[in-house]
Amino acid sequence: MSQITFKNVETAKLVTLDLNLKVLKSSGREMFIQDSAVYVLLHQLFTQKVSLISYSDIGSIVRDQKSAFHMEDSPDSIIANKYVFKSHAVLKNVLVDDFIVTVRGLGYKASSKWLPVLEEKRDEQNKNAFLMEITAIIEDCIAYSESADITQDKSGFSFIKPDQETALDHFRRMNDCYHTFLSRYSAPGNSIELLELREKITKVLLYAIYWRVGDSLTSEKFRSDYKNELQVLLRQVKQAVDLLD
Repeated sequence: MSQITFKNVETAKLVTLDLNLKVLKSSGREMFIQDSAVYVLLHQLFTQKVSLISYSDIGSIVRDQKSAFHMEDSPDSIIANKYVFKSHAVLKNVLVDDFIVTVRGLGYKASSKWLPVLEEKRDEQNKNAFLMEITAIIEDCIAYSESADITQDKSGFSFIKPDQETALDHFRRMNDCYHTFLSRYSAPGNSIELLELREKITKVLLYAIYWRVGDSLTSEKFRSDYKNELQVLLRQVKQAVDLLD
């Protein structure tokens, strides 16, 4: 990989580090990174070999790229601050000013506002896989309802009493894809969106295990309402997922 690109999730701005040319690109601007220590520091941040670059790591980078005697009387924290400041200056030359953030008392890392483009694609693939599975479950639920007997009890309620294997299969499938999705997207700041998604998924689950009840409905009306309501829920789930972008 000769170029690594990050995208700001709030502004959609892109920033690219060309590993061969040692050039930083963004907003139509290009900046050659002349300082070897700054380049290695940015290289570490862009390649994400570590989630955090400590003060001592940066001190080692600077000494390796400069000399063992460079700023020899300065603690690693001072060296780190100086070279992160230089890195900020390079980034600002291409109109990027929030890529590096401080982890107080420990070091520095790439801001969570910036996501590697490949990671962004994986996120989209995860979302698509989740939606495809939910869609498949809903389609299976509707197909089952088309041939299942509609039961009416003494109160006039209409419902489907599925075989246990079908209900458990639908539950397992929904449980698996939901928890996989939830664990991937749980993060500070998106709890409201996840709660909204959870509410929609809970409703789909009730339909998937056939707990949906109609009041004095004919079999045809029950099946029609069941199908239409599930399709509405699917649209709502898709909208809730979109809010996680």
